[in-house]
Amino acid sequence: MSRLRALAANMAAVVTGKAATAVVGLLTVVALTRHLGPTEYGYYRTVLTYSAFAAVLADSGLYMVTLRSMSQPGVDAGRVLGNALPLRVLSTGIVLLAAAAVAWLTPYSTPVKWGTLIGAGIYTCLQASDLLMAPFQSVLKQARNAVAEVTGAAVTLAGVSALALTHVGALPMLGAALLGAAVAVAVSIKLVRRLVTFRVSFDLPLWRQYLITGLPLAGSQILGMAMLRGDSLLLSLMQPAAAVGLYGVPSKLFEITTSIPYILAGLMMPALTASAERDREEFSRQLGRTLDAVAIYGVGIVIAFAPFAGRLLTLISGERFAAGAPALVVISFAIALAGLTHVLRFTLVACGKPRLVLIGDAVACVCAFAAYFALIPRFSILGAAAGTVIAEAGALVAMSVALRRAGRRLPSLLNPAKAVLAGALAALAMKYLAGVGTPWPLALTVGGVLYLALVALMRAIPRELLAVVFGARKTGVGHG
Repeated sequence: MSRLRALAANMAAVVTGKAATAVVGLLTVVALTRHLGPTEYGYYRTVLTYSAFAAVLADSGLYMVTLRSMSQPGVDAGRVLGNALPLRVLSTGIVLLAAAAVAWLTPYSTPVKWGTLIGAGIYTCLQASDLLMAPFQSVLKQARNAVAEVTGAAVTLAGVSALALTHVGALPMLGAALLGAAVAVAVSIKLVRRLVTFRVSFDLPLWRQYLITGLPLAGSQILGMAMLRGDSLLLSLMQPAAAVGLYGVPSKLFEITTSIPYILAGLMMPALTASAERDREEFSRQLGRTLDAVAIYGVGIVIAFAPFAGRLLTLISGERFAAGAPALVVISFAIALAGLTHVLRFTLVACGKPRLVLIGDAVACVCAFAAYFALIPRFSILGAAAGTVIAEAGALVAMSVALRRAGRRLPSLLNPAKAVLAGALAALAMKYLAGVGTPWPLALTVGGVLYLALVALMRAIPRELLAVVFGARKTGVGHG
């Protein structure tokens, strides 16, 4: 089986798993928002945002270091994982508990301060689960990780749904999220052991090596998280909890939808690492295919979210959250930009240039916080969303420049341009259908089908990928 065919099959499994997780996640958001309302949901989102910031301080770039180490030929994967996992759990747990103590010195409401203790447990489990993606990705068995992710999400949904019947507030709901995260990491460990035999180890010299190697990546992760969650964090400090709650749904949709390009970039990293030095032409082809796929996905997200943003939010969370529609429209463009940035960030790491990633993220972070401080006090949630677009645009430009400095050229942007054109035509069709009285779900469906048909007719989707999807055997696709 060719590597392309194996990659496509694995990606199909990942997308299926992510789709299931997204559906369960959306159902969880439905249960939370409809039960808690904007203010209590604002507390819930503030706790997760604060804990996420603290967790990334302890990240140390371990995920990318582990993935790159396990992708190298002849490496002892069990030794790598056996040391990386306890290092991740200990560093994250210690930093999160310290952050929970610091929260009591902030002006946050009492439910948020107590919630950070639960958030510490949630993000310790989530960080461990993220690290455990590396062994699955290194051998193209990501579907097994999806099983753990879906299981954890389902447990969270079950807990939230049960608690909604008892009329509780944000803190018990955070407890349900902790239970789901713990189940997910337990299932991941069990499934990983079927691929990699490892024992928990405390090889301090190896820990030191991982920390030193990951230091530039850690800085990049901190800056990336500052951009990703800086909008919500500053919003929670500058605006009432209800505003955080309204913005929380578009922000959650951002998190869910950007996970697909992140996973795809991680799946491509072993192949990019292998071809980075030995075959620059193959490296360029692989990068081009990945960027094409992510661009098509990103444009699809824009036409799915933007035209009927208010109705989507009402469907998900009820009329009380429809006021967040302008923010969702703007956030959809940030999603498209973020996917492309993820690919370039992983590509630079595959080329052994983590310092360029750090520099690029630093430049983008300055742009992001300048926008957040300027826009959030004046425009509230719309300012937060606009700042996110500026942040992602800055990151994309910075990573493109960094790629050129690394001696690599961006592949042709013809296919992404075709996707934009197809998306514009599909959006116009949806607007016309809505204007003549077509129900919005039907207009959205027709627009989506039209978009996919147009990108196929324009040959924006790589032929090799189409051959794999439809089972065609064409010449030019090698066999491994």
